[in-house]
Amino acid sequence: VLPGINVPGLGVLPFWYWIIAIFFIALIHEFGHGIVARAHNIPVKSSGLVLLGPIIGAFVEPDEKVMSKKSDIVQYSVMAAGPFANILLAIVALLLMIGVGAIHNEMVEPTGFTFSEYAEGNMPAEQVGLLTNVPIVGVDGEESLKFETLAENLYCKSPGDKIVLSSFDSEGETKNYSLTLGSNPTDEEKAYVGISNIENDFEIKEEYNYGVWKAAYYVLDWFKGFFKWLFMLSLGIGIFNLLPLPIVDGGRMVQVASQKMKGKDKGNKIYGMIGFFFLALLLVNLFLPLIKNLLEKLI
Repeated sequence: VLPGINVPGLGVLPFWYWIIAIFFIALIHEFGHGIVARAHNIPVKSSGLVLLGPIIGAFVEPDEKVMSKKSDIVQYSVMAAGPFANILLAIVALLLMIGVGAIHNEMVEPTGFTFSEYAEGNMPAEQVGLLTNVPIVGVDGEESLKFETLAENLYCKSPGDKIVLSSFDSEGETKNYSLTLGSNPTDEEKAYVGISNIENDFEIKEEYNYGVWKAAYYVLDWFKGFFKWLFMLSLGIGIFNLLPLPIVDGGRMVQVASQKMKGKDKGNKIYGMIGFFFLALLLVNLFLPLIKNLLEKLI
């Protein structure tokens, strides 16, 4: 997940959201390690902030020699504290996003929903010339200003069925587009329009479209987006750090468990095999889709 990259289903991660979220995630993660280490009387040799280019991070260094002499349960708790803190931060961010979103939604009214890209494969929306970045305001002759209404409608339809979407043409005139629904690439039994990067559009209500109220709207809008990304990034990083990989906390926990069950030498071999397997699995999931897309384009 990098700033400026379109994340399917979530949109584009803004640069400042990314920088600020990563800082808080790193700070909370390392703070969790340090607090739990001190709770178990494990000295913290050093802690502080670190600057890696534009990224501001944090670090905490518990005394590894002292920690290795503690029980395995104590070591697990110190190692798991960082990911657990990130998951707690994600829950707090989710609650804040819901609260801010509720206030934000009271200040706006829907104006339709748009999409910025066609799905690959010359799908129905592209075939009939449904315009990108132009609001869709109706489904089957009824006003529909949110994408959720279209999604509910598609749930009740099958590939080959007809659907009418009301939008605008290149001159801004209202136009009805009749589509014959295709098959969803991930499930051929589900109906598919063939649009992606979908967003519900809104405008500020008249009573909030001036002065302090307007400024408050934009502040709430910023925080709503920030809390969404903070939730997603913190949850993802927290879970990722629990994977049995050599480079994260989950890997160190597996190493301690392996050594406890099989001794240091055999335990390290088992830990190495487990770590290699999950690292290979991660790399396959990361690069296989890229290779597949490249081969499809070449063929």
